[in-house]
Amino acid sequence: MLVKEGFAEVEVSGVFYNPRMKFCRDVDVIVFSVMPGKLYLDALSASGIRGIRTKLEVGKEVVLNDINPRAVEVIKRNIQRNKVHAEVCREDANILMRKRHFDHVDIDPFGSPANFIDSICFSAKKCISVTATDTAALCGSAVNSCLRKYSCFVEKLEFYPEVGLRVLAGKLACEATKYDKALNFVVCWAKEHYYRIHAIVKRSPRLSAKIYESVGYLVYCKNCLWRKTVPIGETTSNTCDRCGGKVKVYGPMWLGKLKNSKLLNRACRENLKLSKVESSNIYDEARSFLEKLSAEVDSQFYYELHEICRRLRISPPKINVVLEELRNRGFEASRTVLCGTGVKCNAEIGEFEEILIDVLSECNL
Repeated sequence: MLVKEGFAEVEVSGVFYNPRMKFCRDVDVIVFSVMPGKLYLDALSASGIRGIRTKLEVGKEVVLNDINPRAVEVIKRNIQRNKVHAEVCREDANILMRKRHFDHVDIDPFGSPANFIDSICFSAKKCISVTATDTAALCGSAVNSCLRKYSCFVEKLEFYPEVGLRVLAGKLACEATKYDKALNFVVCWAKEHYYRIHAIVKRSPRLSAKIYESVGYLVYCKNCLWRKTVPIGETTSNTCDRCGGKVKVYGPMWLGKLKNSKLLNRACRENLKLSKVESSNIYDEARSFLEKLSAEVDSQFYYELHEICRRLRISPPKINVVLEELRNRGFEASRTVLCGTGVKCNAEIGEFEEILIDVLSECNL
C-alpha cells in the first residue's frame, strides 16, 4: 500500500505506519527548519516516513535505522521511490547511538522512550527529538510505572497533560547533564495518545549545572486546588498555605519553559513563505497549532476551568470572557493547546476563583 504524506510517497506494507501521527510529522518538519545541525538520525524508522520527509522538506542529511530486516527493505524501496539519498542502517538503536554521534537524534518508540534516553543524550550533538506514548505512566495513572521509568512520583491531576510533559522534559534534561549537555526546549506538546519534545543541545559544564535551577517539585492541595513549585534543595511545609489541608509533593520534574517562542515564530514565518511558494496548504493545521502554542503564557500548570467550577458549584463561564477579565485585572492569560478548557495565567487560585464568580455575576445582571 502506498501513502502520500507531505512531499513524500511511501510504501507501508508489512511495517508499522500510524496515519494519526501525520499531524505530528507536519509539526516536526516545520520545527526542524530552525533546529541546528545537518546530520539527522531517525533511530526507529519503520517505513522511513519521518526521515524521508525530513530530507525532502527540510534538507537535512538523514540516517534511517531499524533493526527489523523487513523494515530495512521497505526503507530502501521508499528512498528509491522518493529519489533521495540517505544512509540506511540495521542496528539496535541503543548500540548505534553508542557507536556514533549525530547532530540531531530522533526517537519515536512504541511506548516509553525511557530505555533510549541515556543513549540519545550521549549521541546527540545539537538536537534531540523524543516521542512517548506511555501516557498512563507520565500522566500519573500508573504511579509505579512512572517511578521506575522516570524516577518521578506523580498522581493523576486535572492538568495531567502538562504534568506528563514536565516529567518527560525533566528526565531528558537531567540525563543530558551527565554528558555536560544542557537542553533548551524548542517545543513540547501532548496530543491524543502521545507526548512529543524537541530540544536544542548545548555542550557546556556551566550551563548543564544551571539546568537544576529549573528542576524541582510541585506542591499541590487536592482539597482546594492550591499549588506552588519548590526548587531542588528547598524545603516546604506539608500543609496547604490556603486551606490548611495536607498537600502532596510531586516530582522531580521540569519547572522551566516548555517552548522557545522566538524560534517557533521564526519557524512559522519561514514555513508560511514556503507554503506560498509551493502553493500548498499541507502545513496549515500544524502551523496554526504552533502559532497558538507560541502565544501561550509561560506559567506553570494551567487551571482546568470545568474542574474549578465544579468545586465552586457554579456553571462554567465562557473561557474568552474569563481571559479578558484576567487581562483587565493585570494578569497574563491565554488558552493552552494542552486542554480545550485550560487557562494559563499568573493568578493565584484564589484570585482565579474570585474572577470566575465575578464574571458569572456580571453575566447574570
